[in-house]
Order: sequence, then structure tokens, then C-alpha cells
Amino acid sequence: MSPREPSPERFEAAASWCLELAEGPLPDERQSAFDAWLAGNPDNLAAFERSSRLWRQVGEAAASPELIDLRERALATFRRRNQWRWARQAVTGRAVAAVAAVLLAIVGTAWWWQSAPDIYRTGVGERRVVMLDDGSRASLDAATEVDVRMRGDRRELRLMSGRAKFDVAKDPLKPFSVRVGDRLVVATGTSFSVEMINGKLRVILYEGRVVVLDRPAGSATAAEVLSRLKGGEEAALTPGRELVVGVSGQSPAQLAKADPVRSLSWEGGQLVFDDEPLSLAVGRINRYSNRRVELTGAVGRLRVNGVFNTGDVEAFATGVEQTLPVRVIRQGEVVTIVPQ
Repeated sequence: MSPREPSPERFEAAASWCLELAEGPLPDERQSAFDAWLAGNPDNLAAFERSSRLWRQVGEAAASPELIDLRERALATFRRRNQWRWARQAVTGRAVAAVAAVLLAIVGTAWWWQSAPDIYRTGVGERRVVMLDDGSRASLDAATEVDVRMRGDRRELRLMSGRAKFDVAKDPLKPFSVRVGDRLVVATGTSFSVEMINGKLRVILYEGRVVVLDRPAGSATAAEVLSRLKGGEEAALTPGRELVVGVSGQSPAQLAKADPVRSLSWEGGQLVFDDEPLSLAVGRINRYSNRRVELTGAVGRLRVNGVFNTGDVEAFATGVEQTLPVRVIRQGEVVTIVPQ
């Protein structure tokens, strides 16, 4: 025979004891009252066990200072409104709701805090290196945002903007994935960069092995990812190669040879262009300065070569003007490149 569901009144009384016990050891008089309450009816014990499970869940998740502060403020508010009333008078439906709201708010916030991603950002012209919880390293280019979730059997990241290079700690049982739009870049232990620019995903592999999956909805399970890594399905990269594909929609992937030194020059504060489309070069230049470069007409298709310091928009504009059939119009913080 299954135990009866505790009444709202018993559950409220049990919750009030949890609130008292959460503050520390009970005084002798309160401890005796608590023991007597537990012994008075088996339903009291059942109600207390249910309430205490909620508190244990909070304790497991709420180790952060923010949640500790939330919990303390909830306790203080509850004490002010309900001082010792449980042992002295009958309870009401409104009080039951108050107790449940306090408990659910704390547990719900604890769950959110535990499951929320770590968000790493860089501003215009800023670069940053982040050590992740699993020992992997993320090097963020300027104007970049990466969301990171480490949970269960997977390591999940999402590139929201910009470019980042990842040196992945080896763990064959925990695939390391980076989602960009509808695409998923997956590895188990390797070194690669992921960039989102001009509606394209650009992935360069430096060491190890990755695959790029087309997952418009949901996430691949660990088993799916591992099988694809072993079987070489979809777009599998080899070191020294770059894959370019649209961030979303159906578009063919392009594979090309990549120069590892040139492709990582941004980590040293330089941008190296070797027959790059002007539109791509401008997209990268604009990450490093509040002075914006804009293009008109078909000039974005022109090819540019050169080495430029990140953030030096004037040197870039001058170099383009001297080597390509274009004119440069400078107006305050905007540099416009137009056909000649």
C-alpha cells in the first residue's frame, strides 16, 4: 500500500521546519518540539522527507555566492512574515502557497544557475584566452561571444559571433562541439578554429580530427557524434584544411588548403591577407576598431593582399586605395570604399 499524500497543512508545517533547520542547530526547546512533531504522526515524517529533498537539491546546486544570498534573503523574508506561527495556530491555504513559492523559487533559481551557460565575450579590438572547466583552452578574437555548457556526457559550446580557436582537452567519451547557426563542429581532442563572418562558417583544423554536421534542429547525441567521428561521415576535415559553408540553409561546403601561420596571425595582433576577397578582409578589420569600413558596388569581390596591424584602419584603407581600382571616402568614423 503506497503512503498517503501529505495534506497541504502537513507539508506547510514540514516546510517551516526545513526553514528553521536550514538556519543552523535548533535550540533545545525547538529540537524537542521538532522530535515530538515527527513522532506524533507517520504522515508528518513523510511530509518532512519530501520537503527536505527539496532542500538537499538546493544544497547540491546552490554553492554560488549569488544563490546563497538569494536563499538567505528568502529565509529572512519568510521569518519576518511567519514568526513561529506554525507551532501555535492553524495554517491557511495562503500560507501553504507562500511556503511552496519560497521553496520553488529557490530550487528553480538553483536549477537555472546550474544549467545556465558560461558566457565569454570580447569587445571591439579586444582578445582573450579562456581556460575551460575541462582543461580545454579557447582563444577569442575581437568582437566574439562564446556560450559554454559542460554537462553529462558532452561539452557544448555555441559561437554567437566572431572567431575563436579551441585547443581541446582529450576525452574520447565526451565530444567537444561548437554550434554555429545550423552547423555543428565536433571533436574529441584536437586544435581548430571556428569563425562566423558574412553569413559563412569557416573552420580550420590544425591538429586531430573534426567533423562538421548539418543539424538544423536539436543536438546530436554523444553516440551519434562518436559514430560519425569514427566513420568519417559528413564534412570531415584533415589538418591544414579549411571548410567554408553557409551558417544556415542548404549550401555546398567548400574545402581549401589553409596556411596555419597566416590563419592564426590575429593571435599576434596582425591580419594577413593573401588574395582574400575584400569583403572578407573588411569583415575582419571591423572587429578591431570603432572606425568602420564600408563597401559599395561590387568592390567586395576584389582581391586584397597585405599584412596589417589589427585596428589600423587608416593603413588598411591606404593600402587598398594604392593597389586596387577603388576610391576611399573618409567621413568621421566611417571609411567607405567605392569603385574608381
